[in-house]
Parts: sequence; structure tokens; C-alpha cells
Amino acid sequence: MELKGKKVAVLGLGKSGIAAAKLLHQKEAKVFISEINNELSFKGELYSYLNNNFEIELGRHSEKILESDMIVISPGINTDIPIIKKAHELNISVISEIELAFKFIKNQTLVSITGTNGKTTVTTLLGEVVKNDKKETIVAGNIGYPLCEAINELKEEHILITEISSFQLENIEKFKPHISVLLNITEDHLDRYFDMEEYTRAKKNITINQKRGDFIVLNYDDFRIRSLDIRTSAKIIYFSVKEKIKEGVYIEDNKIISNLKGKKEFICNLEDIKIKGKHNQENILAVVSVSILLNVNKEILKDTISNFAGLEHRIKEVKNIHGVTFINDSKATNIDAMLKAMESFNSPIILIAGGRDKKGNFILLRNLLLKKTKEMILIGESKEKIRNLLKECVNTHLVDNLSKAVNLAYALAEDGDIVLFSPGCSSYDMFSNYEERGECFKKEVFNLASRVGEKVGVSL
Repeated sequence: MELKGKKVAVLGLGKSGIAAAKLLHQKEAKVFISEINNELSFKGELYSYLNNNFEIELGRHSEKILESDMIVISPGINTDIPIIKKAHELNISVISEIELAFKFIKNQTLVSITGTNGKTTVTTLLGEVVKNDKKETIVAGNIGYPLCEAINELKEEHILITEISSFQLENIEKFKPHISVLLNITEDHLDRYFDMEEYTRAKKNITINQKRGDFIVLNYDDFRIRSLDIRTSAKIIYFSVKEKIKEGVYIEDNKIISNLKGKKEFICNLEDIKIKGKHNQENILAVVSVSILLNVNKEILKDTISNFAGLEHRIKEVKNIHGVTFINDSKATNIDAMLKAMESFNSPIILIAGGRDKKGNFILLRNLLLKKTKEMILIGESKEKIRNLLKECVNTHLVDNLSKAVNLAYALAEDGDIVLFSPGCSSYDMFSNYEERGECFKKEVFNLASRVGEKVGVSL
């Protein structure tokens, strides 16, 4: 795409906005950056680069944006804001960062993974599988490495494994993966979307440009996905942990079976997999499906998925302190992720939850709270709301911060209990992201361990 001399506005200076601005600058576009915050949060070399090469406005999205030939909007910015509505009225193209990047993807194989939960796990594990098979691989997208940034290292032989969010899919025009994966659709981001129908529509966008020769990999067990009206000439492949799929990947007699390309093949036993839970079985089946389509060596596939220990901040043990196990699940930013975390344990749970509400339906937690949870400790902006909805199911405690939550949880716990930090909300009321929140939880657990000391026979 020829961008030299074109006037392009970039809205938002997060990672994807900066990556888009840099790519546009390299392509000699005239770039105007609009950031709603009143000051730039970074210093040093990046600060100098931005100030020396771009016209930047802070604290507003002004009418100057409308002087552009094209607008690149960051995923964190809602497309309902007035300036974007005006841009549409003026027929100014409004695209996402992934759409801009796609303009420079030619013959490379693009794999894109979306879903409410599991997409980071699947993207990360699939990337490891393909790399271990000695294929040239880039892992990018919503996983922390913007697609626009990855364009600079792109070679013709590269396989691009990308995590894609619903926000990124809102403003695509021609973005088209060779293989798309839709893992699940459950309640999330209802603080941004009008209803589940609108959210589902955004997720479905990942398939809209695919054509004959492409593949769509779908979770057969997810009722919303199975009921999608996908009109496409691309080939649809299903995976299921419940059903035997005629053409797809499934579980039979505790074995993962691939029935693709006209050949039924044993991949591995469920007992070989380190990451536990039905949701992780679904994630593994998705990885197997795409790996078979990419002609990955089966032994390498088996070895990689068998040795994968899971992601940081997603149902990861931090420490066992005098028989009480602390689990970090800071990545659980919605109700479905909380449910999956709680389902993963048979021991009594002391649940630490709360944060910024995304209009999730906390009522869905009631049954598991009654069955599995001894106490619930709540933090963040949503703590009063959650307590009011769930106080009849479990004894609840309100605290001001994670330090108090961790210490109270330990005081309430008995030998054999699980302290599960699974917020079910976003982190932005108290932290910059879920990673920072998870690191804070781990730090507080380590601090607690050092205060209470070691006990013979217990590893701290």
C-alpha cells in the first residue's frame, strides 16, 4: 500500500498506537497523533522519538483528526465517540492497527486466534509448537507485540501466529487470516458493547473475509459458536472435548484424536498434559487442530503440548504456606474465567475477587460459591456490588488492597485450603494491567511467607 504523503491520524498512544505510528512514519505518511490523556506516560528515547517526528495533541480528540485521509484507532478507544462518528459521516476510512498491518502481509501464513478466554494460552502454545518444528515463526497481536511492529521483521516464509481481540476486529476491512480460530464466546466487555449480540458480531468478524482455501477452526462445545451463521467458502473444522467429530479433533477414551485430512491419528493421552481443566483441554484441541493444518511433525506436537506448563498469572501456584496453597489467576478478567478457575480445584476455596466491573453477571458464580467456597474477600470498585449480589451464598469480607486480602485469606484458611486470586474484573481501578496486579499478589504472598516462617516438611 502506498502511504507516502498521505495524511493519517493515529488515535491512542498505547502499544498498538505507537507501533502504528512508527510503521506509518517508516512508510513516509504524514502522521498526526491524538491522545486523550493530558500527558505522555513514557520518557527517554521513545519520548524524544515521538516528539521529534510527530505532531501530537494531548487531552482531547479534536476536529483536526477529520483532516486525515485515514484514521487508525487503537483498540482501547470506543468507536462510538463523536469524532469517529463524524469521520464515518465524512467517509474517512477508520481502521484498526491490525488492518493497517495486514496491508503489508503478502504471502505469509497468517493464523489468528480469538475468543473470550484462552486465546493467549492457545497463541503462546501454538507459537511454541510451530517454532519447535523449525518453522520461521512470529507470535504477535494482542499478546503484547503489536502486529504493526512485527511487520518490520517479516520474511516471506514466516508463519504469523496472532492473538486478536474483539476490539481489534471492530474496524477491519480486508483483514483475512489463512486460519482463524474461535475458541469461545462468553459474557465480557459489556461495559463497551450494548449486548452479547454486538460482542458476538465483533468476534465473528475474524471470519468475514476468509475464502476457499482458508480454514475456520471452531469450538463445537460452545453453543454460541455452534449457532453462528457463518456464510463462507472457507473450510470449517471443529474441535470438541464432548463429541466425536467426523472431521476435526476430539477426545476419545482419554486420548486426543485428530481426524483431519482423511486420516485418524492418536496425538497424546490426556494424562500427558500438565495444564489441567476442561478449558485447557479445549485450548489443547485448538492447538492440535491448527498444528495439523500447518503440517507440524506429530512427535514435536506431542512433546510440546505435553511439556507446556501454562501461562503466568493464569491458575498458577505461587506458594504453599503451612498447607495453604496460594493460586494466582490475575488474568481472569471476566466471570467465565473465574468459573473455569474454581472448577479446577477440589479443595475448599477462599476466593479473592473484584476490580473494575465490566458489567459481568456475577450471579453465575452462585452455584460454585455454594459448593466450593468457604469465604470470599473482595477488593476494588466492584466489591460492594459483588457482595450485595452474592452475600447469601458465601461469607464476604471487604478490604482496601491486595495486602490486606492476602493476609486475611491466610488468617481464614486451614490446612488443605486453596486461596484463589481470580478477580473476574479488569485491573484498571488499582493497577495498569492484570500482569501488574498478578505480580502484586505474588509479592504479598512472598511477604506473608517470610513473616510466618518455614515449617518442617512444607516448602515455602
